[in-house]
Amino acid sequence: MEACRSGHFPARGPVARTAANAKEGRWTTLLWLPVNFVQAVSLAIVCGTIIPLALVAQRCSGDSRLALWMARNIWAPIIIAGGLSRLSVIGEHNVSPGRPALVVSNHQSYADVPILYRALPVPLRFTAKKELDRLPLIGRFMRSLGMVFVDRSTQQRAAEAVRELKKALRRGEWTVVFPEGTRSIDGAVGPFAAGSLAAAIAENVDILPVAIAGSGRMLSKGAFRVRPSKIQVRIGEPISTNGLKQSDRFELAAQTRDAVAELMAGAVGNPAGCNAGSVS
Repeated sequence: MEACRSGHFPARGPVARTAANAKEGRWTTLLWLPVNFVQAVSLAIVCGTIIPLALVAQRCSGDSRLALWMARNIWAPIIIAGGLSRLSVIGEHNVSPGRPALVVSNHQSYADVPILYRALPVPLRFTAKKELDRLPLIGRFMRSLGMVFVDRSTQQRAAEAVRELKKALRRGEWTVVFPEGTRSIDGAVGPFAAGSLAAAIAENVDILPVAIAGSGRMLSKGAFRVRPSKIQVRIGEPISTNGLKQSDRFELAAQTRDAVAELMAGAVGNPAGCNAGSVS
């Protein structure tokens, strides 16, 4: 909560078992181990193949558009299918490709990244924790795509991430933030930090609220435990920042959190989705 008051990114929470994991019996977990082993090896092969190709494409083309296309149309579908899961999307009409926005989403799983790549029909950049920048291949790939790395060790470093986010929005890039600051343990939407919303106010870009349901089951927090899931992404109506001042960022954070929570409640209450279009 201190991070919310300071207007920056929240500190990381402790790793804990999800509710889905707590309900699973020991024998069920053991039976899944061979499947998860094959999935882990396959994931390493896929990333070890696609990421270098995307890096080559980025270097040869001089920009990241082809690499981002590969992330959405090749990498993301493989990850979702490899998780034995299906994705449906509601509210895609709320995305206006010609008017970039700050995408604000809840966060249940590392699978949220490929899920959002696939769900939103626009090139996406993400904010990511600084630790990922140190990974030899993944960090280099993320840097080449213009991702914003967040160092939450001090308020000064968190503020630097907000400045980088402003630059990305100024360039007209669709950027995704997870303002809860960590993956949800039980799927509930936590409080939103206001730093990323301050960046949207500064650059006068809309907020696009997005709710992801089901990703916590596909890839749970705390371990590589993959389970089949029906994943639903619900995209809300854009929230305008026009005329807002920096002092409004906390109210905007609360408003955006309420919008995401409302979308999430709809997804939980109707997981199959009404008139949802399947994309994978």
